[in-house]
Amino acid sequence: VTATTLSFRPRSIGSLLAPVRRGTCAAKVRHSSRSRRARQGLGIVPGFLAARFRLPLKIDLHCHSTESDGTLSPAALMRAAADDGVHVVALTDHDTLSGIGRARIAARECGIELVPGVEVSCRHGSESVHLLGLFVDPEDRVLRRLFARAARLRRRRIRETCERLTECGVPLHFAEVTSRSSGKSLGRPHVADALVAKGAVRDRQEAFDRYLGDGKPGHVEYGAKITVTQAAKLIHDAGGITSVAHPKFLRDQAGVSRMLRRTGVKAIEAYHPEHSAAERARYLELADSLGLLVTGGSDFHLRLANGRGGLGSALPERRYRELVSAASGGGSATSTASSSIRTG
Repeated sequence: VTATTLSFRPRSIGSLLAPVRRGTCAAKVRHSSRSRRARQGLGIVPGFLAARFRLPLKIDLHCHSTESDGTLSPAALMRAAADDGVHVVALTDHDTLSGIGRARIAARECGIELVPGVEVSCRHGSESVHLLGLFVDPEDRVLRRLFARAARLRRRRIRETCERLTECGVPLHFAEVTSRSSGKSLGRPHVADALVAKGAVRDRQEAFDRYLGDGKPGHVEYGAKITVTQAAKLIHDAGGITSVAHPKFLRDQAGVSRMLRRTGVKAIEAYHPEHSAAERARYLELADSLGLLVTGGSDFHLRLANGRGGLGSALPERRYRELVSAASGGGSATSTASSSIRTG
């Protein structure tokens, strides 16, 4: 990434905000009270304003859209991020890069920096691991072939899931599940949504607790995962930075350090909404002791009725700049240049 600065010196805050006001995203939220506060400098601060006035960036490097198991389209996700005051967003759908193009357009309109990313399903021994790839080239042919194969295997898995659920007294047709997905990456959350639609469960969580979680009647192993080492190499070859997602969910906590040392992964997601303060501190200490980078994100999928589920993370801007620097030094396609946020 080449650091850039604004080449003009506007005479007022209004002239700085003009590009955002003209954008499609700003037009969509023009009449909201939050948008008015933003224009008055009291709420959302566009990224390039944050850079110019040295305000901290709000960063989210782990988000999902309808291209996998999120509930917002890639474009709607960018608009939601802008509404939540986020300046930097990584779209990291499960085993697909298909939403990056649409997210790029919307991010540019909203004045958001888009980091192209993905969350790869892989394994380390008997452990299932989710590996984030950030700053990847979304046109990388090897990754695209990998994810095309993953999409076929995911559909096969969901067919078998429907069969198992039907056998245990919860009739579910494959078409009922596919109707819940508009993206490339079909998964268990879509089965959960279908069960909710049928009235079999109240929400996704109950679906996993009763039927879809590990060891439950409808659970089917995703048996064709590549190893963490293989996934890391593919992501690095595509110009990306790798990070172990939500490490607290790994069963073998004692083996996390060993896995990080042996697989070539570059970072760990220390900042995650499910991590306690003590867990975050432990993963930060682990990263620093191993000389690894640190990532953070909301793992956004949907807005919750209780108001939780917003976008953004506590990832310090310093940590993000370290990621950008590392990706840039590796010759990566660090960002899609969706806005003029970059400050070096």
